[in-house]
Amino acid sequence: MAGIKSWQTLGGDDEMNQSPHDARAPPLATAPVALSSRTDLPPRVMHLLQGTLAICADTMQRALAAALDDFEVQLFQRAEQLRGGEPQHRCFDSLREIKRGRADVAPRFMIALEGSLANIGRDHPAETGAAAQPRQAAPAPSLKDLSLVQTRELEEALALQEFSARAEIRQAPALYMLGHRFGVLVASPIIDAEHLPIGPARFAAAMRHGCARLDIVVEHRVMLYHAFDHVITKVLDDLYAETNHYLIEHGILRHLQVLVVPRPKEGSADKHPAIPSSGQGAESAAPAGFASQAHTTADARDAEGFATMRDMLNGRHSGGTSSGRADANFVPSNDDVQSVLGALQTRPIAPMLKDGKLAQRSVPLLKQELLANLRQIAPQGQSPHLSEEDSDTIDLVGMLFDHLSKNSRPYGSTQSLMTKLQVPLVRVALSDKSFFTRRTHPARQLLNAIAETGDHWLDDRDGPTDRGLMEKMQLIVDRVLQDFDGNVALIEDMLREMSRHMQTLTRKAEVTERRHVDAARGREKLGLAREQAREAIATRIARAKPSLLVRTLLEQAWTDVLALTLLRQGEKSEAYANRLAVADKLLASSDNTKASVALRDEIKTALDQVGYHRDDVQTIVQRFFESEPARGDDPSSSTEIAIKLKKKAHLGDDAAAASVPKRDRAHQEFPPGSAEARMLERLRALPFGTWFELSIDQKGERVRRKLAWYSTVTGHCLFVNRQGVRTDEKTLQQLAIDLVHGQAIIIEAEQESMVDRAWKAVMTSLRQLVNRDSAAKPA
Repeated sequence: MAGIKSWQTLGGDDEMNQSPHDARAPPLATAPVALSSRTDLPPRVMHLLQGTLAICADTMQRALAAALDDFEVQLFQRAEQLRGGEPQHRCFDSLREIKRGRADVAPRFMIALEGSLANIGRDHPAETGAAAQPRQAAPAPSLKDLSLVQTRELEEALALQEFSARAEIRQAPALYMLGHRFGVLVASPIIDAEHLPIGPARFAAAMRHGCARLDIVVEHRVMLYHAFDHVITKVLDDLYAETNHYLIEHGILRHLQVLVVPRPKEGSADKHPAIPSSGQGAESAAPAGFASQAHTTADARDAEGFATMRDMLNGRHSGGTSSGRADANFVPSNDDVQSVLGALQTRPIAPMLKDGKLAQRSVPLLKQELLANLRQIAPQGQSPHLSEEDSDTIDLVGMLFDHLSKNSRPYGSTQSLMTKLQVPLVRVALSDKSFFTRRTHPARQLLNAIAETGDHWLDDRDGPTDRGLMEKMQLIVDRVLQDFDGNVALIEDMLREMSRHMQTLTRKAEVTERRHVDAARGREKLGLAREQAREAIATRIARAKPSLLVRTLLEQAWTDVLALTLLRQGEKSEAYANRLAVADKLLASSDNTKASVALRDEIKTALDQVGYHRDDVQTIVQRFFESEPARGDDPSSSTEIAIKLKKKAHLGDDAAAASVPKRDRAHQEFPPGSAEARMLERLRALPFGTWFELSIDQKGERVRRKLAWYSTVTGHCLFVNRQGVRTDEKTLQQLAIDLVHGQAIIIEAEQESMVDRAWKAVMTSLRQLVNRDSAAKPA
């Protein structure tokens, strides 16, 4: 127990000496205590609990070290990508904090885990009677118990909850056997996965406790939890197998086995649970199979969450009872409701008018249509009404669709596609309440895929519609409408098909974007090289008085020659020095007949490289290197050659290259401390890939554009659309002005999906209404 003593020493008076950050962290369900405090347990049980803790200590400390290492790597990579600014500073602050506090994480984790083992038999429900009975969902909180949850706590709780829920399902057989064996240790029925001292839920709580003193932002804390999830998932198999083997070696349910029977298809009359088997008589009595056991905790959480939502919804309805239901005494069965919805699912949606314009059907109108069709099967003289739960379910789905609709174009294709999904998703929600509580629910993910893809890829206000994508999304939605019969597997298949298609489009967009970025960088390099060459020629011409032909040759053709040489060989190269020397010789020579053959060859080679036609090169060379004196030449021919040189397009000239600015003079033009100057500094710290909304007209119409690249030298910006196609080019200076005057908006990176944000908005509005109604009631 030396290791345990060292943990207690490191975390001494742990709960009384919390840092300010730690004090804000949600406390553990029970305060960490030492195993030695359990004087009521027999020595043999204490020995087995200490042995279990030792097994966990070795594995978990290695896992924690690996998770922290992985987290540091992720933070450093993110900092490199951010290219300065406040987000990068936060990454470096978190890196420093991890280096400072990582030594405390493992001891605090083990203190919490030891406390979990020390509280065995105290902190889980005393299930009496037939342990085979599934746990009932906890009673829903009353309205007076409801309170707003801080965003920080919510994000952390969701990250850890997702880890524990996945792990409980994956490790169901091992956890089921451990639940039996730990139950034997404390003479209790089977301990479910949620209350198992070394179950995933307790590991999640211990992780939160272990990291509570790390003063890092919630975004990075969630990243750390995900790193922990990634690492620990790989070691849980061996950890639980070793623990079960350890308990078997000490005679705890030595012959307990789990016989796994294939799970029957939905609707099958003969459902066989997993059957536990043991040769130890009454000691081996067990509840239903581990498959149902593994889902019990998650199902209970889903039921509790849905009950809370209904309480808030009914609070909004002032009690939850609707007027006019006194004579509505026919409540259709679930099968009746699903049957009618199945019929509505395949019918075309009738066009509707709102304010003289075509509008999409709302879920409340779908609810009315459902009731109208249910009248056909209602007994004579009775009016149908939905059960309270079904009615609330449809209302909640309606609120979700309503919030999604507010964030998409009223008459865009996305609205039409989402409207078609109303019936299938209502059917899913009526039969599976985890639709409301699980972000990874397939139906919820499909709705999000349609909403986000349509909003970002299809409803671009100034770009052409991607017909291929539109047809693909339409086919997927139509397939759901035609074939969905309650089996979510079809929705999972459609989600995978949609994902594959979007991955292909994303790769194509990335290739297109890279091509435009490379072209922009090339144009900038050429522009800068030409500017440097032009300055070198201008400096030399200012010191001499060359003829018109020499001046034109140097300012036109030879500037291109110098620019190309700078691009290929660089400013320090011998080739660049030689071509500057040619310019000096042309300016200094008063008698071109004395020019060397080497100089003539140099000029011919260089002009040929920058794209001059062979005949034009020959004319220019002959003009400079005729055997007769220059003064005897025809002046008109020199003028004609100069005019032809001026008409010749510069190397790399095109509309895009012409738009490249020379240099960014923003610092000189913006007054220090002005809003524009501060915005410019912020822009210089933004990473490539930041999304903007840019105004395209005076009506306030905006489009999303991605800042694919900008130059730190010229301040030139390149924007692309979702397909990676170049759309806008401006300077950082102009972009700063647009941002200050509201003509552009920086879109902050979203941490949640569109559906998750919409659902959070629904919950927030419900809470606000409940709190407002509560405050309005007289004391």
